[in-house]
Order: sequence, then structure tokens, then C-alpha cells
Amino acid sequence: MALSVLLVCTGNSCRSAMAEGMLREMLPGDHLDDVEVRSVGTANLEGMPPTDHAISVTLHHGVDISAHRSSGLTRLALEQADLVLVMTAIHRELIIELDPTAADRTFLLSDYADGSDIDVPDPIGGSVEEYEVVFDMLDGYLRSSLPKLLELAGKT
Repeated sequence: MALSVLLVCTGNSCRSAMAEGMLREMLPGDHLDDVEVRSVGTANLEGMPPTDHAISVTLHHGVDISAHRSSGLTRLALEQADLVLVMTAIHRELIIELDPTAADRTFLLSDYADGSDIDVPDPIGGSVEEYEVVFDMLDGYLRSSLPKLLELAGKT
């Protein structure tokens, strides 16, 4: 059974959409079936494409997220996730409010990666440069998290 990782931000059109595509690209070929990656947003927007800057910045780095469509956070999505990685502390609070049983498997991405406890800022409405900063943050946190994810996947 694959490890189910759920990435969460607000609208699911920038940060978590980018992180979903990036993490999928980072998975080694022999682990593609070991980790299932999904993303959702707490604003519960359905069917929206990623922002133009999110698409262009990730594509510049070899990750195509243009087919992504936003999904809203649901209790079912939380119940199905083995690990929930959020962009901000507020997202974690919203998840615990929705489903208190998810608390022990919900982490701020930066905290899970390296214990730094730093929110990933929302670039919506910002410049390409702001999206690049977010991409770099996500890239670092996801790369730091990958060994833990693969180890966890081996135990599921």
C-alpha cells in the first residue's frame, strides 16, 4: 500500500499545487508506486487551474503543473492521508479543527523537513520573483523531507 501524502495551502493554485508537482518529480523511479501525492486548499475552491506564475516558474524548473485543478480540503481527504504537510501554522490549525484525529500526522512542511517552523508565504498576486522564492523554499523543504517520506513509505 502506498504512503498517501497530502499537501495543503489556501487555494490549491500556488504553493500546494507547485509542491505536489515538485514532489512527484523528485520521487525516484523505483518509488513512484510507493508514494501517492495529492494537494488541496483550505478555501475549498474546486477546479481552478494554477496561477500563470506558478505554471511558468515550475515549468522553468522542469515541472509541468498546467493540468492541475484545485481541490478543497475535506474530512475524507484527511482520513485517507497518512501524512499531511501544510504551508502555514494556520493551515494546521484549520485541519485539526476539521478533524482532530489528524493532528498527529499533520506537520508544517518546514518543521517536517528540518525543524525550522517557517511558514511558506502565499505568492498569489505577487511577482514571478516571489514565486521563485516560494519555489526555492518548497524545493529545499521537499528535498529535505524526501528521505523521511521514502522511509515512511517502506513501512506502510
